[in-house]
Amino acid sequence: MKPSSVTLAQMLDARERRAFAQTALLRQADANDCLVSFSLNIAGDVKRTPKTRLLFDRGLRTFDALGFAQRARTVTDAVTGTEALILVRANAKTVKTVLERLEEAAPWARLFDFDVLNAAGEKLSRKEPRRCLVCGGPAADCARSRAHGLDAVRAATDALLDECCADTLALTAHAALERELRTTPKPGLVDENNNGAHADMDVPLFLKSVASLVPYFRTAVRLGMHSAGMDALKEAGLDAERAMFEATDGVNTHKGMVYSMGLLLYGMGESLCSGADAIDCAAHLAAVDANDRLSRAKRCRDTNGGRVYADTGATGAVGEAAGGFTHARFCADRLAFYRDTGAVNPGALALCDTMAILEDTNVLHRGGREGLAFLQGEARRIGALDPEEREAALCALDAACIRRNLSPGGSADMLALAYLLDAWRALKKDLFWEVCA
Repeated sequence: MKPSSVTLAQMLDARERRAFAQTALLRQADANDCLVSFSLNIAGDVKRTPKTRLLFDRGLRTFDALGFAQRARTVTDAVTGTEALILVRANAKTVKTVLERLEEAAPWARLFDFDVLNAAGEKLSRKEPRRCLVCGGPAADCARSRAHGLDAVRAATDALLDECCADTLALTAHAALERELRTTPKPGLVDENNNGAHADMDVPLFLKSVASLVPYFRTAVRLGMHSAGMDALKEAGLDAERAMFEATDGVNTHKGMVYSMGLLLYGMGESLCSGADAIDCAAHLAAVDANDRLSRAKRCRDTNGGRVYADTGATGAVGEAAGGFTHARFCADRLAFYRDTGAVNPGALALCDTMAILEDTNVLHRGGREGLAFLQGEARRIGALDPEEREAALCALDAACIRRNLSPGGSADMLALAYLLDAWRALKKDLFWEVCA
């Protein structure tokens, strides 16, 4: 989308439309209702961008989580900003008190603007004055005295938007990794049935690892928003690996995700600012040093992936990223297909389809070409069964993988990335939108 500047006339028209819509909703209200008007306080003449929409959506989800009974709701997305009107069955004063606390619950929540009108259409006043984004003093006093220029206010606004976007996408990545972990059954892998072919790993250990990566995920998004480049992401990734190993007492639970998920989050951050495709951004960044990484791995053979590449030519996570995350996108497509067709366990089914086609370097490391051929053949066989028969077959394959010491960790990584991409696709429907007057 192309962010567009708004004129005073457009803002006045939007205010008039909002008042008309409020009046229409209030006609449906009774004495026990109130009307919540939700928008954002965005400095400057650009009111609607992917970042503002992401903040708005987070605010709306936070409001929904409060549990107020909603009788009606409208959402308007326009060049003048995104707004929601919500008719609520609750006491207006109670709602206003709760929403004032919500507006201070996080740094970026100071950009939320929740107005509450009682059933008679009277707007309730705040008990505490808003704080200035720049100095923290009373916002009304700073506005009257013009204590800060527009550039300073806009910079403070942009910083809060960036912080919200980084946090939101980091938590989305955290949720993706946890969903992958809890997807069950996963042949040879840690899941809620067993520890697979891993004597040194279990669900609690993975949860510690996932939690340790959230700060890095935030950093990766920020680096993408500022186009910081591969060296900066690599440095942040090394810090993340150290945090992961500290959390797991030296067990390698998510080193591959530090690389792959970090790239995708960087791409998403860059996409929020440029409008470019997130996967294209991530793949372009991965290609910057893909050949160097593979050449070094072939020479040094100091990692399992390096030895597999030297012996078989399988490029693993590096080739997947530089090639545009082909298998992760395939897995995301299968995940969406199974979910949309009502399958009971779409994650496990998508994983099986991915195992059937992925040259999984973790399987090659543990079982060589013979082990990979066995796993892919079994996955293809299970994929040909009726969906309701596949879960039992996957449990049987799990037992066989444990006996053979096979763990399709590369396929598990594709599933985690698929969960992230699936969430990103849902976000994109609202975030990227060609603004019109």
